[in-house]
Amino acid sequence: MNGPAVSGPGVNAPGVNGPGVNGPGVSGPGMNAPGLNGPGARQTFGGGPERRSRAGRPPQARPVPGRRESGARPELRAFNQLALGSYNEKLVIESIRQAVSTSRVEIAERTGLTPQAVSRITRNLLTSGLLTEDARQPAGAGKPRVPLRLRPDAGSAIGVHLDPKMITVVAVDLCGDLLDQRHLPLPERPDPQWCLAQMTRLALESAEAAHPASEALLGVGVAVPGPLDTHAGLLLDPPLFRDWKHVALKAELAARLDVTVIVEKDSTAAAIGERWLGAADRADDFVYLYLGAGVGSGAFLNGDVYRGRTGNAGEVGQLCAIATGWLTPEGGPTLVPECAPTSTVVERARAAGMVVPPGDAAYEWVCAAAGSGDRRAVAVIDEVARVIGLGAAGLIDLLDVELLIIGGPAVLPAVADIYHRQITAAVNGFPMARHLREVEVARSHLNRAAAAVGAASSVFHEVFTPSLGSRTRTAHPDAV
Repeated sequence: MNGPAVSGPGVNAPGVNGPGVNGPGVSGPGMNAPGLNGPGARQTFGGGPERRSRAGRPPQARPVPGRRESGARPELRAFNQLALGSYNEKLVIESIRQAVSTSRVEIAERTGLTPQAVSRITRNLLTSGLLTEDARQPAGAGKPRVPLRLRPDAGSAIGVHLDPKMITVVAVDLCGDLLDQRHLPLPERPDPQWCLAQMTRLALESAEAAHPASEALLGVGVAVPGPLDTHAGLLLDPPLFRDWKHVALKAELAARLDVTVIVEKDSTAAAIGERWLGAADRADDFVYLYLGAGVGSGAFLNGDVYRGRTGNAGEVGQLCAIATGWLTPEGGPTLVPECAPTSTVVERARAAGMVVPPGDAAYEWVCAAAGSGDRRAVAVIDEVARVIGLGAAGLIDLLDVELLIIGGPAVLPAVADIYHRQITAAVNGFPMARHLREVEVARSHLNRAAAAVGAASSVFHEVFTPSLGSRTRTAHPDAV
């Protein structure tokens, strides 16, 4: 197996060396690989400066794995406290992330904190190096209102997506810039230990590539298909992975990488990424419908991610099975072919007489044919999307939200309109409360990279999101 193809931009931004930054010193040369659009080019999700973001609570900041510490500086203050100062401090960070750039007066208005409290908190965050004054934005009339924004190089995270066909690894900075991206196709029946070794290697390489743009690696997020035990970090027995039973992903990767590791279901990770790196309309509650090798969903309800008791909320396939009558002899739901869209589309296109080439590009080939107007390809994807839409209608009835986001590797540009049309018709045509509410169906800003970027965003979400009743994943900075 050849090494991974690096498809993301190169990085040559300087590390965190400015005044007030007391994170760990990291030795080694900077990266100078040219980006896709010139030296130092970065990809930004969510439309650049207009992007809106969300965030979480802490694992501890750690130096880039595999690098030798110089001992020159202690860790960033903002990242080495489990409480991150206070709930109010997180509330201020959240307000700044949502606005991208905002003044202290505006922060006080949005959060309800006193101007004195906002002034004290922002002074501490400026000293720690998490915030910077935004010279790009004009001050207000009268008394100057100096806008504040997050420093993108104040922190980064690695996101790993384990898919039945591919391992994808990304490095993302604190403001959503994609610093590095790597892909590795998987053999037909990947061995768990082999996959763990490759995930470790790719994560280390991605952290190394991202290092010049951010010295503070906050952790590694891993997105995987369900079912899983998110608390223990166990991948239990996913239907599209043979011989993967009770694989201790979290403990294994934490030991190999020596950083905090968070494990999320892929659809939940995608929802977190969309909330973090999406536009302003992602600030309200929504459901993310994730289409890839399988179909799942993630949700933000009452302002926070909803995982369920075991971390396995959002199994859309069960709803599709009930809606379409795919039941076991005992009357329970069974696996619905349409809920494995990439493989089902290829199988049905061949059954319809299309000469689909073999290999991993077969699904893309059928989608391209549909985009070019091939009636057989359009009919196949139309039917798959119709069945998935029935499951989505069940979600809307269950959760009563007004925003549904669709994305994932299966939603390629050539067929995005087909999925959008069928799912929009279902969620606005079938639910009981359809006369009271119109559901907006929006396309993901992350799309094919949703799970990997979402996995990295889940680290930020743990560190920064204010939540009075939140679940704490780690009881100690070195816990796994």
